Amino acid sequence: MKKDILIINPKSNVAISTLWSKKNFLVEKIPENLKKKIGIIGTTYTSHGINYIFETLAENPQIDTLILYGYDLSTSGETLFRVFGEKNTNLPVIILDKDKVEEIVRSVKLVDLRKEAKEMKFEKLFEEVEKNYKEEKPKRKKIDLKVEEKSNIESYPFPLSGHYIYDNKSVLRAWVKILDLIMRFGSLKFSEYEIPQKEFLNVVATLGLYGKDYNLEKEFFEFIEKENFERHINEVLSPKKPEGVEYTYGERFFTHRFGKNQINYLIEKLSKSPYSRRALVVSWDHEKDQNIENPPCIIGVQGIITENFYNHIVIIRSNDMFKAWPVNFVAQIELAKFIVNEINKIANTDYKLGSVTSISISAHIYQTDFERAKKVIEKYSGKMKEFVEDPKGNFLIYLENGKVVLEHRTPDNSIVLWKNSFETFEQAYEFLKSGNMFSFASHASYLSKELKNAFEKLKKGEEYEQDSA
Repeated sequence: MKKDILIINPKSNVAISTLWSKKNFLVEKIPENLKKKIGIIGTTYTSHGINYIFETLAENPQIDTLILYGYDLSTSGETLFRVFGEKNTNLPVIILDKDKVEEIVRSVKLVDLRKEAKEMKFEKLFEEVEKNYKEEKPKRKKIDLKVEEKSNIESYPFPLSGHYIYDNKSVLRAWVKILDLIMRFGSLKFSEYEIPQKEFLNVVATLGLYGKDYNLEKEFFEFIEKENFERHINEVLSPKKPEGVEYTYGERFFTHRFGKNQINYLIEKLSKSPYSRRALVVSWDHEKDQNIENPPCIIGVQGIITENFYNHIVIIRSNDMFKAWPVNFVAQIELAKFIVNEINKIANTDYKLGSVTSISISAHIYQTDFERAKKVIEKYSGKMKEFVEDPKGNFLIYLENGKVVLEHRTPDNSIVLWKNSFETFEQAYEFLKSGNMFSFASHASYLSKELKNAFEKLKKGEEYEQDSA
């Protein structure tokens, strides 16, 4: 990482951190006769940036006064205050040699002007620079201190929550993307089984079938036995529980609590009230599951009918995304098919299966499967680049009346959602970045590339054809 600093007078003992404020803006406000009394001025955007401040101070032992003057939009200002103001070096964000860090901290005075920066009181900054400036022999020697940035991390430094993966035909492709997500951005932690895991919170995966069928992809069978899929589908669709088994989802769905058939309730509810939001199935048993060793991971299923489609949502409290998620998801597709067929029989309707969605609250991969997950990602990395049609629709780009015209259409191109024209790329960029118009980053990247091409053709007075080589 390149440090965002400006060295003005290498003999001065005064340094300024502008935090999130632009350093050049501040430099322009400082009178010329005062600038020469400033040694270094630079930004500090994050708490992690304190390590680069240590590195800079180690290289510049003449600095013994650090002034905070700028907008504090994260935790960086507070971290600097705790370290240099309160002399507290026991913070996890500090990754450098503590003994060397403490030597620097002991010799540096902090002047906190964050409040004055908010009020744009430049005179107070000028006063503190004047008061603290001196050119004397450094109080400490140069210290060998270098931030070694990690190019690879075993665990993401804080828990990430919320990610959406959509596919229109391939559960395998969605699985590869999920594994890649967790291996890249999962936080390493222990589980109740005392096995380390990487975890990403609240991963949402949707298969948008909208009347199409799904056939189980045979590529799964290299990593998960075909029999696991078949057995789990049978268990989900059957109310029978094998002897010696704590529970099955079929038993909980079809005979849960005093023999109540919740799937029948869901089917009858939607047959009579297709607009209902109460067609809910719960698998959790409050009396049993709080104390058993392996309680159900799927805690609920909900059915929603919109337009002519039955949509199936599964809530999963804890999801092993390597071994269990594909098996769970495929079985839920089969359950969804069963439900929509039963609704159609009872209500004499012709609903199609729309989307199947899983919400995995704790989406994790156990350490025992890390290498196999990496193998899946390596073997099928090309699937992450494959085109998936955006369910939010397509964009049509063309030139008309000296402008670039952009139409947003439904996936089948039958309806224009909106149409707008732009004279410059900047206008189009400002318009598009403010709306929820894309499901995927790849779609936004494609549109940016095509719009740039269209505006270049417009400027040159040439013909533009979308998707031309």
